[in-house]
Amino acid sequence: MAERDELILKNALKRHSLRRPRTRGVAVFDCDGTLIKGDIGEAMLYFQLEHFHFRISPAVVWPDHPERKELDELYESLSFSSSKTLKRDHRFARFADLVLSWYFDQLAEGRIEKACADIVRLFAGFSRFEARQIAEASVKDELQSDFTKRQIGRRTLPKGIRFIGESVALLKSLQRTGFDIWVISGSNQWGVAAVLKRLHLPSDRIIGIDLVEVNQVLSSTVKRPVPVLEGKVKSLKHLLRARPGIVVSDSKYDIPLFKYSADSKVLVHSDNGRTNEFFTAGRIKRDDSWFVIERPTLLP
Repeated sequence: MAERDELILKNALKRHSLRRPRTRGVAVFDCDGTLIKGDIGEAMLYFQLEHFHFRISPAVVWPDHPERKELDELYESLSFSSSKTLKRDHRFARFADLVLSWYFDQLAEGRIEKACADIVRLFAGFSRFEARQIAEASVKDELQSDFTKRQIGRRTLPKGIRFIGESVALLKSLQRTGFDIWVISGSNQWGVAAVLKRLHLPSDRIIGIDLVEVNQVLSSTVKRPVPVLEGKVKSLKHLLRARPGIVVSDSKYDIPLFKYSADSKVLVHSDNGRTNEFFTAGRIKRDDSWFVIERPTLLP
């Protein structure tokens, strides 16, 4: 472990042992941008489109889509296409644009929870086992790919994910020192589980967006609370009796989660952002409870 990571761990452990000498420590990690460079929820959306993994029309899952009628017509016509001819079909580009624009437009409008939940709803109609199979195939594909771009419809989108060395080292060190590790993410539950399986983290320590099952089939109803923004704190309160001693994340969207930490906060600058901008935007006073990984490295 690098010197800066040892400092993070040393200070976090010292702070926790002084404040809670008889309690087992809990550390909570974000996934996308924190443990991995990339976004597994978005990567699975792209994989789903490329392979046309749908059981129910997005128009049915998204009744508030402004171009629902066209979306449904395109879905029905493309359902009869083979995977080999799909991308050459001019209708696929329009279908992909309607799906992706709905997601990205909601993000741009600040409807973060809705956008994240909506792309998970696209797995309605699959069994949980099938969703896990798609997740595993997607994660494997992303890890084996170079960092490059993919073209879906009119959009050029990222391809490839990698584990972040400093975050993985910190997680493993905290495990060795007796911390209970939890990972909470605004991506879907089975995708995050497929990522964290590579770090041997059990699925019952992973919180992601999940769907309600009806007769062993995933419905379009999202389980509450949705682990996005303040929803991450609500989710943890349902499962943990005490506040986490350490929170690790890369995102301004996790400021509520950072503030919920009882002791230490670790900010991972995976997007090469500026530390001062994070604290200024979040109106956060940076004190000795904060540690920053400025230039994280990626594992091959």
